[in-house]
Amino acid sequence: MSKELNLSNFLLIGYTAWKGFSKLGRGAVFCHIKKVDLPRVPFSTIRSKYHCADEIISTHFLIQTDLKAYLHEWMVAPDTIYHILQTVDTYKPQQDMVLLVKDGSQIEVNLLQKPLMTPLECYQQVRQRWDEFSIYIS
Repeated sequence: MSKELNLSNFLLIGYTAWKGFSKLGRGAVFCHIKKVDLPRVPFSTIRSKYHCADEIISTHFLIQTDLKAYLHEWMVAPDTIYHILQTVDTYKPQQDMVLLVKDGSQIEVNLLQKPLMTPLECYQQVRQRWDEFSIYIS
């Protein structure tokens, strides 16, 4: 996943993290993404008409007890699984988010620590703008 999350993706991740944690306990947000071509701004110095960006197709929350099975299914190395589960055991759900991103056959794991908006603030923003986000939430 690109190092830059657009605001809509970030809000959706935070919403999912808070909703999952508040209902189910510790876990991680799983995002399935796809690459999309977006038009470039006309005054851009880059010659290409388009640039590639990550778009979230779906998100869901994996509770801690299910996470190990998912990671085994994705053939993640045992020592990596151990570190991921350790991160889920120790992250601060009120301010941090554990994120698993699947892009084709690639899996990336990130710990978003002390983001500009907490998961609860993201949750509140998405609830206020529900029509905009409801198509991404199952």
